[in-house]
Amino acid sequence: MKQRMSKILAVVLAAVMLLALAACSSGTPAGSGSPDGGPVKNPNLDDGVNRVGICWSSFSAEATQILMANYEAHYKEYGIDEIIMLEAEGNLERQIDEMQDLANQGCDIIICNSVDPDGIAPVVDSIQAQGIPVIAVDRRISTDVYYTLETDNVCCGRDVARTIAQMTMLDEDGNLAADGSVEVLKCVGNMTSSAVRDRFSGLNDELQYWPHLNVVGEPSVESNIEKVYNAVLDGFKTNPNIKAIFVVGDNQVAPVVSALKELGRLVPPDDPNHVIVASVDGISSVVKGIQAGENDIVANQRFDLFCTDALKVIQDYFNGDTSIQGVNNKLPTMIVTRHNVDYLQKNNYLWALPANG
Repeated sequence: MKQRMSKILAVVLAAVMLLALAACSSGTPAGSGSPDGGPVKNPNLDDGVNRVGICWSSFSAEATQILMANYEAHYKEYGIDEIIMLEAEGNLERQIDEMQDLANQGCDIIICNSVDPDGIAPVVDSIQAQGIPVIAVDRRISTDVYYTLETDNVCCGRDVARTIAQMTMLDEDGNLAADGSVEVLKCVGNMTSSAVRDRFSGLNDELQYWPHLNVVGEPSVESNIEKVYNAVLDGFKTNPNIKAIFVVGDNQVAPVVSALKELGRLVPPDDPNHVIVASVDGISSVVKGIQAGENDIVANQRFDLFCTDALKVIQDYFNGDTSIQGVNNKLPTMIVTRHNVDYLQKNNYLWALPANG
């Protein structure tokens, strides 16, 4: 009798374990993009308020401030009743707490610009397991999310490097520049960002195709403006013939220009001593700097689509359309130089500097 009861108990326990495993495998939200199985109902959808959370790595950059203002200005046009914006100030632990706070505040869907794509992944998985989709904007997250919207940063880096190469292919006499004759300073940004890593990957790959380009310095400046300024001053002490400087974001252009001015190297583009300054974003001050001849190249990111595309995806989600689930949308950039800047502005191709700007 005891043996029979033991067998029955073993069968029951096995069945319970199978049910538990099945329940775990279905613990993902509808449209979350998680690979673990079936949908879980979003607990916040039935509260009568279409509420969206935004957790951004940092609001310090001018481009980000403009983007946040665009979210504020347009969210109601997309059927969203309320938007909550939080800033992590570059701190991963703070962003983890803020992401969970947004879920607890009843957000139906959350936009995340990650401080660290790997470090933020566990809390994103936890939130999506609750049924709340997460959208990654501008920076990837190292797990499956509902939707990813980012710049094609590898191509962006390649395009910037190629433009530097093309601008410097000929020497002062009109002959092909000698191998290694054009010195380049690369200011290395915050490499925890997937966008920055991809950008430098593309930049470094393309530089190898141009033998006249010679990287003479790669100072780590992270996101620190003072470090950028000092890196340029220090760079010229050891390499006074630097011809081109690359910085990872437009907020780092101003300290480069200030340093060049102090060094007496802020001269017009047609002067042989002119130093090419290249960056990524497309903010108005940098575009105007190109028009003024202070800096030279910017990869114009689509910050306008970072707003409207993301809001349209959210609108569709609220309307029950989750067909975008799992998509990674990589947006192209447009290279802006003094040769095309006026044309691009006139035709409203510059998000930060419209035709009447």
